[in-house]
Amino acid sequence: MAASGVISNSRKTLALVTSGLGTAYGGIGVVAQSIRSALEPYCRVVVWQHPPFWPRPLRIAKIAGHVLLGSQDPPDLVIYDHVHLAVLHAMVPKFRNVPYAVFIHGVEVWQALGGRRREALLGASVIVANSATTVAATRRANPWLPDVEVTWLGIRAASGQVDPGKLPPNTLIVGRMSSPERYKGHDAVMDAWPLIRAAIPQAQLTIIGTGSDEPRLRRRVQQEHLAGVRFLGRVSDEERDRAYCSSRLLFYPSEQEGFGLAGIEAASFGVPFMGLAGTVTAELFPDGNGVVLAKDLTPHSIAEAAIPVLTDSRLASNLGDTARKRVHSTFLEEHFGARFRTALATLLHMHLHEENSGAAPGAQRDDEYREAKEITR
Repeated sequence: MAASGVISNSRKTLALVTSGLGTAYGGIGVVAQSIRSALEPYCRVVVWQHPPFWPRPLRIAKIAGHVLLGSQDPPDLVIYDHVHLAVLHAMVPKFRNVPYAVFIHGVEVWQALGGRRREALLGASVIVANSATTVAATRRANPWLPDVEVTWLGIRAASGQVDPGKLPPNTLIVGRMSSPERYKGHDAVMDAWPLIRAAIPQAQLTIIGTGSDEPRLRRRVQQEHLAGVRFLGRVSDEERDRAYCSSRLLFYPSEQEGFGLAGIEAASFGVPFMGLAGTVTAELFPDGNGVVLAKDLTPHSIAEAAIPVLTDSRLASNLGDTARKRVHSTFLEEHFGARFRTALATLLHMHLHEENSGAAPGAQRDDEYREAKEITR
């Protein structure tokens, strides 16, 4: 059964306030693109961009111009794709009666929030989060957090499928390398790499992404003589997808991931990935449904989880196939679209109806999804 949203009255006008659309703006940019795609068939969506790469005075001037112009003919709803942008709402008197939604993602709200950011969340008509894990971590730091709508993300369906069991023991990390954060798991994998290479001398590790921490990680590889490691830097979406399809395992042992799009992307091709026990990976892939989980970030735990996948062809193939089925049944763009429209249904006066079709794009009948929503109440 597929859930789809239909607006009963005239088309609403929505303003999406974002730093940018698409992969060039990281995971949040991908989410912003998905938000626009989810709503454009049903609403008029205008994008007000706050370019993160511009100098701060120009960024402020650009977004202020959008907001001031928009206030002359206020939209029916404003969607802020980040809590830091949501603080703008209270600064515009004409927006006082305009409802707004805020999307929260992860570490940006996993700390005590005060001042304008706290007021922005308390004043929101709807708060949307990418996972129950994000909500739980946010509420631990901010017990005052109102109810949140859990809306698992989705990606475009992969254009191909691989059998990882037929591939050499190539491994991959995809993610930003940030000095202030360092939570994507690069160091943990490098710590474990000598153990993995001792068991599998032909193992290779490719690192995609860049950031302020990249020079330090490159020095680690050189100074510690970590063989079989290469950095590709920033690559196109096509190059990234080719890397997925050449890998037997994606490393994604992140302690502070709100959702983890790279793992979902890899799994969509049939590539299993390694996550960390007790994180969002266990929420999205319950009971080891297509993934392997390291117990912790120690070298032994990382190697213990990775080596069987890299040495057992049947295990790799089975994990990859299961992961791919999970993504295609639950984590595609159409699934996210239906879930997101449901989260905003009351606010937009949408009426949801059921249609007969094969899979469940909205995952509305997915038990794990319902449970994830319930535990955030």
